[in-house]
Amino acid sequence: MTHAGADRADQPGWRDLVGADVEALAEGFAVSRTRLALRLLVHARWRVTVYWRLAQRGLRTPLLKPAALWLTDRILAISGAELQAGARIGPGVLIKHTTGLVVGDEVVAGRRLTLHQNVTLGDRRPYGGQPVLGDDVTIGAGAVVLGPITLGDRVVVAANAVVLDDVPDDCVVAGAPARVVRQRGRAVAAPVTSMTDYRGRGTRAAAGPSHQGDSR
Repeated sequence: MTHAGADRADQPGWRDLVGADVEALAEGFAVSRTRLALRLLVHARWRVTVYWRLAQRGLRTPLLKPAALWLTDRILAISGAELQAGARIGPGVLIKHTTGLVVGDEVVAGRRLTLHQNVTLGDRRPYGGQPVLGDDVTIGAGAVVLGPITLGDRVVVAANAVVLDDVPDDCVVAGAPARVVRQRGRAVAAPVTSMTDYRGRGTRAAAGPSHQGDSR
């Protein structure tokens, strides 16, 4: 990750955030902006992102906090998604499906986050803390990302994965607990189980091949 997720999430203004979200919706669902506007008027599921942005903005204004909390309740009622207003999400978020989606109030994400149904981003009790996600992260259906961990840029979390540890940039993780199965487009022969393992392999690679057992 090149910058802190919190910094990236805070940079754009509210209108820029919503504009980027609308662009992501139009591209993600392969519809024109005109058709998207009609769907936003008719279908509650398509309005969830806009409601979420309004709740996030309202939470930062003392007089609007009650309205922000009402909006989060409204989102849950119309879509089945529990999206906390305290989450700091960068521009271009794409919610593919809302059912069962949970995003905690301390979650931070960069640009172009993609979320599928039944995803949970939240804390890992009793440890506390919630995830920080980089840019261009995709979370597959049924995946769970918990605790004060960091997912790097361009990370893909496979469906039903359970992520409890940091994930480097450009990785695909799968399984429960999740392991790195691809990195920078290449399959990982022995899955990386943690950031410590990832760093350890880098140290061993820099040290060169081992000569243990060399008879010379």
